Amino acid sequence: MQNIGIESPAIGRARRFDRFLGLAATTLVLAACLVQPQNARADMVLTAPDGRKIQLKDDGTWSYQDAADKGKVDAKEPPEVMADLRLERRIERGTNCRLVFSLTNTLPYEIRHIVPYFSVYRANGVVHETVSAAFQSIRPSDRIERMADFSRIACPDIARVQVTGGDRCEMGDLHKFSPANGECLARVRAAPSDLIRFDK
Repeated sequence: MQNIGIESPAIGRARRFDRFLGLAATTLVLAACLVQPQNARADMVLTAPDGRKIQLKDDGTWSYQDAADKGKVDAKEPPEVMADLRLERRIERGTNCRLVFSLTNTLPYEIRHIVPYFSVYRANGVVHETVSAAFQSIRPSDRIERMADFSRIACPDIARVQVTGGDRCEMGDLHKFSPANGECLARVRAAPSDLIRFDK
């Protein structure tokens, strides 16, 4: 006669308890892997360029660390210091016109290189010609002049001069590989002129 093993109730309970312990241990290990360590989820405090402390929270929000700074969020920032670009003179050259521009560096760093473009418009709003002029090695508080010749248009026929371009400049933190267009010219002010309308 074949012996058929019959499990006693105590052995069955012990095996079920062992399975339960194994399952519980596995669940705890998985839960521990999924939960990030507390220090990885901690808030961070950074210092803004204006010196204010900003708290970055792990839920993706931010706030100024000092309550007193919160009121400064909507405050109008003082205008940045800009280099001063001026239309100095216009010189008649028969049917051509020569314009003389000056750039004064009022920035706290050297303008190593900037090439703005000057477009002259006729009274009907049509662009007649665009000419570039390179300004280089202007130390703080220095001023240099550059000339731009516009052909087949007399000076009285120019209704407006607009300055554009200037990208790939080298000044301050900007260099020829800076990705954003318009950043260089944003640091230059086109001063109004009594000779011809002059703006950006």
